[in-house]
Amino acid sequence: MKARHFKKSLTALVISGLLSQAAVAAEKNLSGTIVDDKGQPVANAEVHIRALNKKVMTNSNGQFSFDALAEGRYVIDVEAAKLGHINKSIRHDGSVITLKVEDDPNIIVVTGNPLEHSSLEMASPSVVITGDELVKNRGANIGETIAELPGVNLSSFGIGAGRPVIRGQQGNRVTVLSNNTSTSDASNASPDHWVAAEPLLAKRIEVLKGPATLIYGGEAVGGAVNVVDNRIPTEAPEGFEGGLEVRLGDSAVGEKTFVGTLATGAELEGGTLAFNLDFLDSQTDAFEIPGYAESARLRALEEAEEEEGHSEEEHEEAFGLLENSDTDTQGASFGFSWITDNGYWGVSYTDFERNYGLPGHAHGHEEEDPMGGAPEEEEEEIIRLDLEQKRWDVKGQWNDPFAGFQALKFSYTNTDYQHTELEGEEDGTVFINDSNELRVELVHSAWSGWQGAFGLQYSDSDFAAIGEEAFIPQTKTEKLGIFWLEEKDIGDWHYEVGARYDHQEIDAGIFGSREDSAFSFAAGAVWHINENWSMPINFARAQRLPQNEELLSNAGNTEDTYVEHLATLTVEVGDPNLDKETANNFDIGLRYNSDNLSGSIAIFNNRVNNFIFLEHIEEDHAGEEEHDHEELPLLMYAQQDVIFEGLEAEVLWTFAEGDYGYWQLGAFGDYTHAEFNNASGAYIPRQPARRLGVSLGYEFGDFSAELKSVNVAKQDKVAEEELQTDGYDLLNLTLGYGLTFESSEGLLFLRAQNLLDEEIRDHASFLKDRAPRPGRSVTAGFRLTF
Repeated sequence: MKARHFKKSLTALVISGLLSQAAVAAEKNLSGTIVDDKGQPVANAEVHIRALNKKVMTNSNGQFSFDALAEGRYVIDVEAAKLGHINKSIRHDGSVITLKVEDDPNIIVVTGNPLEHSSLEMASPSVVITGDELVKNRGANIGETIAELPGVNLSSFGIGAGRPVIRGQQGNRVTVLSNNTSTSDASNASPDHWVAAEPLLAKRIEVLKGPATLIYGGEAVGGAVNVVDNRIPTEAPEGFEGGLEVRLGDSAVGEKTFVGTLATGAELEGGTLAFNLDFLDSQTDAFEIPGYAESARLRALEEAEEEEGHSEEEHEEAFGLLENSDTDTQGASFGFSWITDNGYWGVSYTDFERNYGLPGHAHGHEEEDPMGGAPEEEEEEIIRLDLEQKRWDVKGQWNDPFAGFQALKFSYTNTDYQHTELEGEEDGTVFINDSNELRVELVHSAWSGWQGAFGLQYSDSDFAAIGEEAFIPQTKTEKLGIFWLEEKDIGDWHYEVGARYDHQEIDAGIFGSREDSAFSFAAGAVWHINENWSMPINFARAQRLPQNEELLSNAGNTEDTYVEHLATLTVEVGDPNLDKETANNFDIGLRYNSDNLSGSIAIFNNRVNNFIFLEHIEEDHAGEEEHDHEELPLLMYAQQDVIFEGLEAEVLWTFAEGDYGYWQLGAFGDYTHAEFNNASGAYIPRQPARRLGVSLGYEFGDFSAELKSVNVAKQDKVAEEELQTDGYDLLNLTLGYGLTFESSEGLLFLRAQNLLDEEIRDHASFLKDRAPRPGRSVTAGFRLTF
């Protein structure tokens, strides 16, 4: 990479200067008392500062103490048997504190932020799914798992692949992470590619809504999803810890899943050697649908074309079953780490294999008669993806590395990813992505009241698509990012500022190389109006650099030789002259949290200059080969200024608490409006429709139930050549029953989805008119935790 020596020298100089100027914060004991919801002291509670990997137990009076900690902000994690847990951010100044143990989903820490905020303390909106809620709501892919969160939608490609859509943005603008590092797959190259983050093995999923570029770079300009598991243990296990989970679905989906995790450790002189093993085996059948695979609008359009003589082919309409939508997944990981009072260092190896079909696709060729007769049409071939990812992770944290700093965090990943597009019995295009990523974060103590972190992120990847239908040339990409975050509390206000510099070089061989840089910054605040109310305000200027497929799709080809992208049923052409995107995002909200009522509302306005999108060029395009869908639209990557604006809100009320349990009434809604910022006022394609939802929950002892209804409006604000999508009503029921054994806990659960058997099409999906979501389905399962 050009100017690499200069960048390394500059990075070293900046860090050296910071170290030399760091003021050493005063060290004082952090002491306090843990009480329950009635104010009584809690004995034998575990009090943990995860950022420093320090842990103590409370005495018989509920008291605890950490010796000689630098003044500043810390996140305290407290867990007590049968009393729940809390994650509380406190400002340590030597005062004695009192913490109440209670379950509250709004104060779960977001570990994707180097400073580890809870969702209530962050200026930008975020949400965390963990515990029983995650177990009962896991989906077959990461997009499906989080699709019902406010502001989050699904871009589905059947069950096999599904990406999250955050506030109307997806693909290269929403990054999905595995333990804070890139998944390093090929999902950004096409929406039909699996996102290599497995929700079935996750212990928590963190969703950051709005620009997260300061931490993760330009690919997070629309948001980030961080899937956290335990492949590298960061805490010493007590004996044998882990879990087993079995999930079985009815004939509608036919899910058969077995998941297992196991962690243990050996105490040695100076620390603990910990081990972790995860494994997964899951299959789903081609799923049932309530009607035709193709939408009524698409069928009407095809009939009209046949009547006008534009299409001579008769289509056999699939009904009741979405063919070629089955999946088969296996995976395992093994990791170990050395854990001491000063931190941990660990290594893991992960291997995932997944085979799944692309519904709505059939690929038929015509063979020429060697005797000169008419060509013979072959039987249609289904298209499947067969992929494997092998990944090494190295991760560590050094607490109190030197004066003025709390922690040095390090992670490195090496990933070999490959998938083959199978066309019948023949191998088609092969996608390969070999990559490395290095991430270093240095968290400092309070300097004049400011606490923050400096970070460096470097990655390189070799991407290749090999085969007759490869339309992206082989590329080598290097990226370097340097970022800085700070925060400070002044009175009732919590302030956050930060900036990031990114440099990228793409080498495409005979198609040349491109080098560019981006700069992003953000400033936000949270006004704590009183004990219950707070108001977050956030502004971010985030830049994103164009990626391989946007610059180089069909590079070197002409209209007569364009290669079709069969996954999206289009012909896509890149533009090597694309400029960087610049998003100016303003976000303001209001949050409320009390013992029986919580809620939030957020309003956002995001103006993006030079927004990159696929522009429809002509009515249709026929490639050299004829297919059963032989006329495909020609799309070219282009740029225009756009505006995304919208709101999201949710509320949860707990009532009727008594001897027979309690009830919870919830509601949520979200809406995103996206259009080009010009005289045309045209709409941006694949934008989710407005949603309104209500839920009613009940808990009594170990039993829990929730009935949830979501109304999705008709999407009639569509882009050129885009069909409208009908609205629908989604009704889901979730049941759970907890079991307690001598040394373990169990959870029986049942999830019934789409009880009304509605035809559900995700407007954000390329396949929304050819592949609806499943009809009515039921999944039952049991999870044992020990």
